[in-house]
Amino acid sequence: MDKVLITSAFALVLSLSASARADVLFTPYAGVNFGGGTIDKRVNVGGSLMWLGARGLGVEVDFGFIPDFFEPSDTTIDYPTNNVTTLMGNVVLGRSTGGIQPYVVAGAGLLRSNVGSFGEFFDDVTTENGLGVNAGAGVRVGGGRLSVRSDVRYFRALSDVDIALQDVLADFSFWRATAGVTIKF
Repeated sequence: MDKVLITSAFALVLSLSASARADVLFTPYAGVNFGGGTIDKRVNVGGSLMWLGARGLGVEVDFGFIPDFFEPSDTTIDYPTNNVTTLMGNVVLGRSTGGIQPYVVAGAGLLRSNVGSFGEFFDDVTTENGLGVNAGAGVRVGGGRLSVRSDVRYFRALSDVDIALQDVLADFSFWRATAGVTIKF
């Protein structure tokens, strides 16, 4: 059911761009998380699909994955499942033209900890996923089909996260900095 909803959201974003003369921007990215509940900085990967109207108002679906989020880098213990996965729906406000395009973004969605693999993300959504919010700012540089994008976002869980360190990280939050290449459709 959740896969159908996400597929429908992507189809809606793509259909809006044709009728509203807006840009659809796909950005695979990599980065690092820091601060908040982060034990050690970890590499994160993901991608976003953004629809940005000619007036600079748009929507975005952002998917991020941080492996070994809760595992200290100086340990010899192999923690079995300690990843953080995010899937956020965001509102975007920014410039849609020019060589330098700053933007701000904010939204809410799923924030899941302790995922064993990518395929488990949509299993048992009601008990394994938590509601989270994110907000941040970034910039895209370049005006053609390809541009470079970089942003910094703050993530915070609004519901309990299912982790062994829940007492220590009761107010679960972290920052994420990313950079990627944006493809404009």
